[in-house]
Amino acid sequence: MRKGSGKLKRIKRKLSGIVRSVAPLPVWNAYLRARGLGQLHPWRTFGYMASRADPRPLFEGRFADLYAKYCSLDPTADPERARYVHYCNCFFAFLCRYVPGDFVCAGVSYGVGAKMVFEFTDFPSLGKTLHLIDPFEGISPGGIAENYNRDPEYVRRQYPADAPIVMHRARIPLRLPGKLAFVVATTGVPAAEEASIPIFYEALSPGGIMISDRYLELPSVTPLWMPSALAVYFKQ
Repeated sequence: MRKGSGKLKRIKRKLSGIVRSVAPLPVWNAYLRARGLGQLHPWRTFGYMASRADPRPLFEGRFADLYAKYCSLDPTADPERARYVHYCNCFFAFLCRYVPGDFVCAGVSYGVGAKMVFEFTDFPSLGKTLHLIDPFEGISPGGIAENYNRDPEYVRRQYPADAPIVMHRARIPLRLPGKLAFVVATTGVPAAEEASIPIFYEALSPGGIMISDRYLELPSVTPLWMPSALAVYFKQ
C-alpha cells in the first residue's frame, strides 16, 4: 500500500511539473490559491541577480525605506541593479546580530553596502565593531575602475564621530584581531577574496556568516547556499 501510494505521489508531482511548465503564471497561481498553497511570483531581474521570491520586502518596509535614503551615496550606480544584493547582505547581517564577534565589510567604495548593514541592524546597539576594509584604489580584474570611490573620508563622514567603526585602508586578505560574526566581501577582485575566505572563515564564531559575490572563482570553501550571484558560507 505504501509503495503504491509513493508511486502515485511521484506521478502527481510529475504531472504537476508538466502543467506548470505550460500554464501561464496567473493561471497557475489561481490553481495554487484554490488548493490553499503559496503562490509563485514572476522572475524579476536586479542587475546580475534574479529571483522568483515575493519581491515586497525589497520595496516595502524597513529595508526599502533605508535603501531609498542611502542608495544615492553612490552617484555612479543604478540603485535597482544592486537592490537585491544589498537586501541579501542586510538579511544575513541581521541574523548575525547576536553571534559573538565583529562585523566586516570588505570592498567599500562609496559605502552604500556598509551603511545599509549599519542602519538595518541598528549596529550601535549591538556592542560590536564594524570593520571597513578598502585601499580605496579602485582595483578591478581589468585594471582600475573609474567609477570607484577613492576618498575614505567620504565614507567616514557618513557616520557619527563616535560610531563603532574602524576603517582599514588596506587590501584583503587581512587578518583582524578577535572573532567575527558577519563578513561580506564585495571587492570585485576574485584572487583577493579567494585568499581571504580561509582567514575570515576561521575567525567566524559558530553561527557566523560570510558572503562573497565572486563564487564562480572561489573554490576554497564550498558554499552551502547560493542565491544567484552570491555565495553564503555558514560557520557551524
